[in-house]
Amino acid sequence: MTIRPFPVPAEGQQSRNVVLHRLREWAEGQAEDSIAWYLRDKAVRRRVSRVLRGCAILLGIAGGVVPLISAASAGSGASWGYVLLAMAGGCLAFDHFFGLSSAWMRDIATAQALQRALTEFRLGWATAELCTATEDHEIDLVVQRREKLIRVLVMRTAELVEAETDEWLSEFRSNIGDLSRRSGWPTPAAQPSAGFAYSVEPVARQSDPT
Repeated sequence: MTIRPFPVPAEGQQSRNVVLHRLREWAEGQAEDSIAWYLRDKAVRRRVSRVLRGCAILLGIAGGVVPLISAASAGSGASWGYVLLAMAGGCLAFDHFFGLSSAWMRDIATAQALQRALTEFRLGWATAELCTATEDHEIDLVVQRREKLIRVLVMRTAELVEAETDEWLSEFRSNIGDLSRRSGWPTPAAQPSAGFAYSVEPVARQSDPT
């Protein structure tokens, strides 16, 4: 997920309205980029998860049918049923330990939450646009309201992406620990990086080992 450059006002563009509109475009662009990233990520994980679960179902059915066919025909291929069942379990284990299905669900939830935050921001901004301010103090109040709307959108976007990243890290560490216990391997001391950290502008992980 890329980060848009912060809009630093150029010389001669110190008007409050100009600065506010540039900040508005930047905040909306950050939210829209985050939504697009999660929707793309969701599409990839959904396809892979469905393929794995579909294979698991087919292999599981085949693993149960092969021994029956072998017994009915007095054949010696019953042992292949165990192989097919093991392959079905492997598909499910791959999906579980790499968190494909759970990440797909997280992507959907985060994208929807970001869309809701962006819609609330646009509604609030449109309401502020309808205000007819003539006095200086009234104009200042409208400006402050718009500044608050921008700040809320930026911070809300950051919080949602941070929350999703924290869930991913927690699940990743849990899966690694579970895999280590099952296999008898020592748990690695190094932990995966969460990608970028948030300060003011929203950022998300650049890469996901899942």
